[in-house]
Amino acid sequence: MDTLQIRMRHPVHKRLLAKLLLSVPGVLFGKEQGNNQPLPIGNFSVPFISQIAPLAGFGQLLIGQNALLPQLKGAYAQGHDSNSNVVAPNVIYGIRDDLSVFFSIPLNPKSRTGSSHSSGINDILLQFEYGLYNRSRPDHAIQATIVANVQFPTGSSSKAPPTGNGSFSYFIGTTFAYTSFNWYAFVSPGANLTTSHNGTQFGNSYLYQWGLARYIKQLSPKGWIFDVMIEFDGTYSEKDKIHGTINPNSGGNVIFALPSLWLSSKRWIFQWGIGFPIIQNLNGHQDKIKYSINYNLGIAVQF
Repeated sequence: MDTLQIRMRHPVHKRLLAKLLLSVPGVLFGKEQGNNQPLPIGNFSVPFISQIAPLAGFGQLLIGQNALLPQLKGAYAQGHDSNSNVVAPNVIYGIRDDLSVFFSIPLNPKSRTGSSHSSGINDILLQFEYGLYNRSRPDHAIQATIVANVQFPTGSSSKAPPTGNGSFSYFIGTTFAYTSFNWYAFVSPGANLTTSHNGTQFGNSYLYQWGLARYIKQLSPKGWIFDVMIEFDGTYSEKDKIHGTINPNSGGNVIFALPSLWLSSKRWIFQWGIGFPIIQNLNGHQDKIKYSINYNLGIAVQF
């Protein structure tokens, strides 16, 4: 398997990575190390509900108790002989400060593989996220969460291209994030586990994601924050099984680099980015993706 290595040459990057890694022992042993709130500067100058989070990465959706965040997320991917288009209205609700629920109804307006086209609803998703650990200081915050979701078989596995897995799927993962006035960094590993239906089962997939963002004061209007982010979203997928037979033209390892822009205020959240594959090791004969476009629009509501 190919791996991607990032060399942190800048001292700031090294300190960021060191702080993120040093927080792991405290997370594992459940040690709370303080409860001071960060000062309202830089990335903390907007409410918790509208502070920076990944664009394509999973989790990091804790928004505070009794907060509501309706969003419209979308992802378009263009291949050499295929394309996919998913628009996902969703809503996040803060049950407690350390617990949120996320509900998404992904829709496929039109996707294509070769000469075949499909559209319709994808698999509906219900997700919970719990804050395992939180450490706040006047100049930074460190957070770790666990994420679990269930994907309902509302899409179709028989369409070409498929709009769903045709059976229930389950996801479990964890996130680690460090936020300061000027920087944001995260690491998120996870696994998506599928089930079988009528002898057909799409391969399990394993996610490994990480990213880094920089607050740009000069481009942040009054009452807003503006960040430039780079995400690396990796997915290793096992082969599919169709009617009891393993499909050799399925599965593989893909890593996307996704530069994006983040803009948010007390009320609004805007995200937009273009992703490019830097590794595509696909099994057999599969169409490779050339680029993707991701976006998100959110409206923050606090009761």
